[in-house]
Amino acid sequence: MPFAEAIFGTERKILLNKTSVCSDCKGSGARSGTEMFSCPACNGKGKVHETKRSFMGTFSTVRSCTECDGKGRVPKEKCHICRGAGVVRKEQEISVSIPAGIDDGEMIRLSGAGEAVSSGTPGDLYIKVHVKRHPIFKKESVNLTMDLSLKLSSALLGEEYSLQTLDGEIKVKIPEGVSHGEILRVKGKGIPYEKGRRGDLLIHLQVRLPNKLSKNARKLVEELKREGI
Repeated sequence: MPFAEAIFGTERKILLNKTSVCSDCKGSGARSGTEMFSCPACNGKGKVHETKRSFMGTFSTVRSCTECDGKGRVPKEKCHICRGAGVVRKEQEISVSIPAGIDDGEMIRLSGAGEAVSSGTPGDLYIKVHVKRHPIFKKESVNLTMDLSLKLSSALLGEEYSLQTLDGEIKVKIPEGVSHGEILRVKGKGIPYEKGRRGDLLIHLQVRLPNKLSKNARKLVEELKREGI
């Protein structure tokens, strides 16, 4: 998912092909209006005792009744949609709420949205979130960080910069005499958390030195050198 959506949170709809509770019989396996009666295979107990003999002796086991799927009751007429299974394979659209500030690789759990079974409650659905990297911003706790490259003259004299953030364009005032590696903090432009509160935007200043100097620039630098700068 896009970096900005992971920062601010969003709502996503996804289409799944999974085993779901039959919408016609609501999982009972019975045709609408039909009677339910005690399963003859297990006498309504939902379990079947089996006894096996071997040269080592006699062994008794208990298993879930396959005729009623352990429910103990069977319908007089089976549901024509699921044929009595109570579940069907179908496509289902679900809505997923992505919380603000979610990290790449983090899991979202949706209780009861997993695979349904003919007997028992549906399982849970686990969604692994993959967040795309942003070319400028990085996440650091509840703050956003970025690098800003400055000309030497901007670092010495100060300058106002226009920056494009995740909230839109903002103006940032670079004070005079900043050093390489200094951090400017812009309040409230970070990651939302705890009842509308937000972290900050941390701007790491990178002072860019020229590779070559013109004759005029060299003279100016030599004058600065004589001034002790």
